[in-house]
Amino acid sequence: MAVFIYSAIDPTTSKTVEGKVEALNLREAKDILRSQGHIPTKIEQDEQSADIGDMLQKVPLLGDLLAPKVGQKDVCLMTQQMSTLLNAGIPLIEGLFLLEQQSENKALKEILKKVRADVIAGDSFSAAITRYPKQFSRLYVNMIRSGEVSGELETVCARLAHLMEKTMALQATIQGAMVYPAFTVVVIVAVIIVIMIVVVPQFQSMFANFGAELPLPTKILIDASNFTLNFWWAILVAGGTFFFWFNMFRTGKGKPVVDQWMLTIPLIGDLFRKVYVSRFVRTLASTVGAGIALVEALVTASATVDNYVLRVAFDKAKESILQGGTLARPLEQTNAFPIMVVKMIAIAEETGRMEEMLNKSADYLDIEVDRAVETLTTMIEPIMIIVLGGLLLGVALALYIPLFDMSNMVAGS
Repeated sequence: MAVFIYSAIDPTTSKTVEGKVEALNLREAKDILRSQGHIPTKIEQDEQSADIGDMLQKVPLLGDLLAPKVGQKDVCLMTQQMSTLLNAGIPLIEGLFLLEQQSENKALKEILKKVRADVIAGDSFSAAITRYPKQFSRLYVNMIRSGEVSGELETVCARLAHLMEKTMALQATIQGAMVYPAFTVVVIVAVIIVIMIVVVPQFQSMFANFGAELPLPTKILIDASNFTLNFWWAILVAGGTFFFWFNMFRTGKGKPVVDQWMLTIPLIGDLFRKVYVSRFVRTLASTVGAGIALVEALVTASATVDNYVLRVAFDKAKESILQGGTLARPLEQTNAFPIMVVKMIAIAEETGRMEEMLNKSADYLDIEVDRAVETLTTMIEPIMIIVLGGLLLGVALALYIPLFDMSNMVAGS
């Protein structure tokens, strides 16, 4: 039970009264005051009665680290189980209790407990989970709300679980494709560091007694090594500053520029484009199937795509729908959608089979993503080998050319 401090008006005396009341949540505290004949004007939780963990979570930065961790996989499993329970005829409140009892994630267990208390107090399920935006996205809340309105909450939960499974599978595919390039980059950076702080200084001491002029590549390599050894802290500061300001630029006014650039990177840009479009189409299919109006479904689906260029295109599609136009035409003008997907959406608009055709389009795009990932991994390996080999060859030539000159001088004398 939490303790709430309140200010309320007593109708019999028209005076303001203050005090404390114990309740499970804010809504129950208001109901208690109204049952006592008071008109609440201000209610807030007593900080002294709050759990130490709740207080620490309100501290900036530290709160994010201590906030309950509920992964997408946990929410997906909970949604699947909720669909099964509702389909079996179990009431929502009882279903929430069962999910709370069997949940292995302590953070999710606590959230379900609070959600169940809010539902008991009179809130809808969608309103209750709105208080946890980090765990339940806007898409999730909107689809649950549509399920409550249509009376098909169990069907909507099943759609949500399927959508989340597909989304996680897509993310796993992309993460798997990025592992090898990331590992190779780490290896290249490690090799450069070892060369600069270990290998080059040993050769530098050897070249100190060399009377002839060193070649330009050797001088550049030695100067770079000396700079790394003497000003390593400046390199770290410069690198950290660059990434900080680039992140600020990427998430601020520079987002349109960066997002456009991301879509034009060879190999990777094409992969990102297909991933974004696949996620948009599948989300649109799920929201339309849940009974959400097409315009609202477009807004919800576009929110899942973190790319400014494509979001602008999706906004144009929304405007086309509002003006009585079609969905396929503005999507075709983006040049981001494969022509087959555009034609399937056009057929869906003509036949009214929007959800079915959108799901088929998403399946087709998932196959395209798999092909793009396969192409990327096939091309990345030789590119990385060439880069690493060229780097090592350049360093070897810069270090060994003076040794050849020294050998020639010794042989000539």
